[in-house]
Amino acid sequence: MASSSKKEETDLFDLLKELAKNWKIMIPSIILSGIIGVFVAMWIRPVYKVDALLQIESKNNKSLSLMGGLGNLFASTSPAATEIELINSRQIIGEAVEKMHLQYIADPINKLDRLTHHEGRMELSAFEVPWDSIPADEKIKPWIAKAIDSLSFELYDHNDKKILTGIIGQTYRIPYARDTVIFSVFNMEAVAGQEFELTKLDRLDAIAKFKGAFEVKERGKKTGILEFSYQDIYPDRATKIVNEIATTYLRQNVEQRNAEAQKTLEFLEKQLPDVKAQMDSSLLKFNTYRNKVGSIDIDAETRLVLEKRTRLQQSLLELQQKKQSAIRLFQPEHPTIKTLEEQEAAIKRELALNSNETKKLPATQQEVLKLTNEVDMSKIMYTTMLNNIQQLKLVSAGEVGSVRIIDFAEEVKKPSKPRKTVIVCIALFFGVLLGACIALLKSKFSNGVRDAHFIERETGFSVYAKVPKGNPKGTKGTCPLAVVEPDDVAIESLRTLRSSLEFSMDEGSSPIIGISGLIPGVGKSFISVNLAALYAGLGKKVLLIDADLRKGRLHKEFGIKRGKGLSQVLLHTATAEEVISKTEVENLEIIPCGNVPSNPSELLGSKRYSDLIQELKSRYDLIIIDTPPIMLVTDAALACRVAAQIVMVIEYNKHSIDAIQDGMKQLLKGNNTAHASFVINKYEHGHNDGYGYKYGKY
Repeated sequence: MASSSKKEETDLFDLLKELAKNWKIMIPSIILSGIIGVFVAMWIRPVYKVDALLQIESKNNKSLSLMGGLGNLFASTSPAATEIELINSRQIIGEAVEKMHLQYIADPINKLDRLTHHEGRMELSAFEVPWDSIPADEKIKPWIAKAIDSLSFELYDHNDKKILTGIIGQTYRIPYARDTVIFSVFNMEAVAGQEFELTKLDRLDAIAKFKGAFEVKERGKKTGILEFSYQDIYPDRATKIVNEIATTYLRQNVEQRNAEAQKTLEFLEKQLPDVKAQMDSSLLKFNTYRNKVGSIDIDAETRLVLEKRTRLQQSLLELQQKKQSAIRLFQPEHPTIKTLEEQEAAIKRELALNSNETKKLPATQQEVLKLTNEVDMSKIMYTTMLNNIQQLKLVSAGEVGSVRIIDFAEEVKKPSKPRKTVIVCIALFFGVLLGACIALLKSKFSNGVRDAHFIERETGFSVYAKVPKGNPKGTKGTCPLAVVEPDDVAIESLRTLRSSLEFSMDEGSSPIIGISGLIPGVGKSFISVNLAALYAGLGKKVLLIDADLRKGRLHKEFGIKRGKGLSQVLLHTATAEEVISKTEVENLEIIPCGNVPSNPSELLGSKRYSDLIQELKSRYDLIIIDTPPIMLVTDAALACRVAAQIVMVIEYNKHSIDAIQDGMKQLLKGNNTAHASFVINKYEHGHNDGYGYKYGKY
């Protein structure tokens, strides 16, 4: 586990190091993403969200309780989900869309105003254009309204032709294309010159767009509290729209319930005369029979039978009313319906038993009992119907509904969107992500070689040193870094190079080392200067020759003015003694490149150059020749033909293996006997180096 954790930490460190190395990619990516994030946050129009609360009344509310048993006819157990669907219906939303003129859109088109949140506002109450009279290819061009001031405007058609100049609050009918354009603005907040693109949506499209910004949901679970919310770029308009939806739904709910009550009332009033006639007929029959047979005494037994029968018939009537109400709400298989049916059957059985008891009475008593029962039942029905009619009239007069508004929408001052901080943070995150992806892809698909073992295997030549990034100059002031900061990590690596070169030199071989680079900027001169200083530190007399006759710079490293140098010696205009300069490092002398000649390649390839090196070899323990980059000119191969050791400096993760092989091949063209090797400069530890540690600096 510890090993795995350590490996993860190392991988993370390598990733961060890779990103830091590619700061030129990361920083622009983050800055660009941040700018895009700020632009997007400013470009999105502020959106305001307002809400209102409604309560769905239960069936046992106060209004229904006033109606007694008849209230069951109008009770509703509709769940909140059903009410939400009703509110989202085209009947409710369509009416609000038309009343608030949401099918007409005047969209500000000035981009700078939008970015600075200084857009104008225009609201239309009419925009009717005879589109059928306009060619199809011209319909895609919008109509434009342009503000003259805060009260007046100009209207332009799709061909930029001015149609009218008008003021807000007026409806204009203008002849156009053998038809009429109807246009009206009921609200405008704009400054002179602000323009608006005009659009009219179809009714269904306007409703669909409205639903995208409108939401209805139940607060809590089975609370019956509905929350309406709407989002708009104008908070006052959003408030009006939500309140309009709420009041429209409330009104339609009341109208629907009153319509049900009115239909029932009409039916009862229509049946009332028949029930009264039936009651009068029953009473007439009873009086006629009593006059015919005279006074009739009803004994106690007969009276009990009569009262029981009347009570049972009244209970049966009430039970049948409950059953009809329940059938409106439940399926026939529902337990409530089954219970009522069982109760109804029980009452009918009792009535049947009552009828059997009646048959045991004398004929006169039976007839009196029958007629009395008919009179009592007709009176009960007539009285009940009158009471129901009065209750229904009360419902209609009181406009009783199942919905009430708890909270109307109120205008808000703070927009709900956009969340600018979140947008910018997300943009910065994607900037980091994008930069990291680019950097990692660049690293993955780079053809630069990193692995020293791979170089050795592919070329057949050893890598003597891996020099980490350090001071880009070979000196500090005019003194080599190897002298000023001998413990520098790069100098430690050059000591490894020095040791490897010494071990590889054959006894009696020429003490000449040629150093070249593949391309400019790989650190060739840094290696040459400090390697020479390290050899001088061993007490050896060292000569450093700048053989880059075109762009030599070693004289700058040691603070020597450019003048006579190697090129002048080869041109026979100066002697070696005249151009050799001492340095601040003991035992280290230098021959600068000198003034730029017209034919550097010919000079380095001449016999005079070979003779000069042979002459100097006898006077120094070691000669180091700093040559030009091999991939640019042939000077390096010509300068290195006299060397016993050739060192090619390559930069870590920059060169392909083909380029490295080609460069070494060119260096060895004129000197097949030399011992060649590589130095990897600007090496980065942690990438396939096989070590779990690295030097601490200073």
